[in-house]
Amino acid sequence: SHDKPGKIMIKQQAGFTLIEIVIAFTILAMGSILAVNVVAQNSIRVSRVNQYLLMMSTLESAIAMVRNDIALQPMRPHYEGEQHNGYKWVADVLSNESTGASTDNEYINLYTVQFSVFHPRERQQLTLKTIIADS
Repeated sequence: SHDKPGKIMIKQQAGFTLIEIVIAFTILAMGSILAVNVVAQNSIRVSRVNQYLLMMSTLESAIAMVRNDIALQPMRPHYEGEQHNGYKWVADVLSNESTGASTDNEYINLYTVQFSVFHPRERQQLTLKTIIADS
């Protein structure tokens, strides 16, 4: 294997150039930042959904407590309580109406009640206005 005179040998290069490596790392870094951002946003959304579910659970408990209370005694104008999860609730009676037929002497009292659920350390609040019947 003699080299012919006047012929130039080109040496083949193995590996990547520095610029190719920098471009590859830049693309990898951008993809990583995007993935971290997506995961962070999803965890924030999951946290908000969990917070909302806890507030809904507290609201259901508050409505049940007020209904049980009016079955035992006359309706009060204000109720409040706190759940074991730290959420607090307040219920205010906004109005009261009695309905029914005067011949059978049975009246149903309808109370418009506004419930609010909140956590002292969080800004989100859930408010519901509903009607509760007392017969």
